Amino acid sequence: MARRSEAESNEPLGLLVVEPDPLQRAHLVDLCARTRGAARVIAEASVGAEACQLTEALRPDVIVVASTLSDMTGLEAVRALSDQYRRRAILVIASPQERPDALAAGVLDYLMRPVEAGDFEASLLRARGRFGVGKRAPRPADSSYSAPLRSGLECDRPFILIAEREQRLYPVQPQRIDYVESAGNYVKFHVDNCEFIARDSIKRLEVVLGPAGFVRIERKLLLNVLAISFVETVGYGAFAFTLNNGVCLRSGPAYRETILRALPLRRRAPGAGGERESNSAAGSKICAAKSRPRAKQSREPRGNLR
Repeated sequence: MARRSEAESNEPLGLLVVEPDPLQRAHLVDLCARTRGAARVIAEASVGAEACQLTEALRPDVIVVASTLSDMTGLEAVRALSDQYRRRAILVIASPQERPDALAAGVLDYLMRPVEAGDFEASLLRARGRFGVGKRAPRPADSSYSAPLRSGLECDRPFILIAEREQRLYPVQPQRIDYVESAGNYVKFHVDNCEFIARDSIKRLEVVLGPAGFVRIERKLLLNVLAISFVETVGYGAFAFTLNNGVCLRSGPAYRETILRALPLRRRAPGAGGERESNSAAGSKICAAKSRPRAKQSREPRGNLR
């Protein structure tokens, strides 16, 4: 038993690195490699929503989070985690003024940029002391980047959302939603040209609906990829999505990387003697397969949207 405990204590800590800057992310991965087997990176993420999904799927021992992400702040990403994982987060901050907020969020530790090797190892030692033998999060043996993400959508009971229209509450299946739009403290579910309202946020729904095929294309827009008819590039890293119901939504350049991770968009192959299409070429069209049957459009809501 003593030998088993000693072996477990020598196992490397599994790290999830959440950093939008590729160079900074590579630096953190390199610092981890220099710990001589004390830690290993089990996954990397560049946005907060992906970090939340990977945390639930891979159950890392430590989560290293940058204070600034493209879709939310590092503090917002930490607060979106369950208490169990919030206490395993190390926040990478850029200024001393961020320290009080980091500590108030309940994180394990914080690191100042540029992150030094000694400070990094000290934070890992603190993590190992707090989450030693018997305290570490159980992690699947096959933890990897391609590990399946678990969510409420995979439970035995059907996953539905409740939304309101004309003072009536309706159960809404996520697969029926074309897109979600932020409206102050509420969100609007657009279903077959009908609007339903619910008190929720785009940030929370991005995490909850991500496994169902929803991707954030703008600060206030969450799109169901199965509702897309075709996509057009409109320059400056943005896309125009035309949906099966004829609605056209335009993405923001800041969400290009998130979109390309969810949708393997491909440029048209250049023809004989043709030039390769540039990233900013407007008017190029990418058609999407009709992945789901669409019901006849109606302005009136049905009694049960399942």
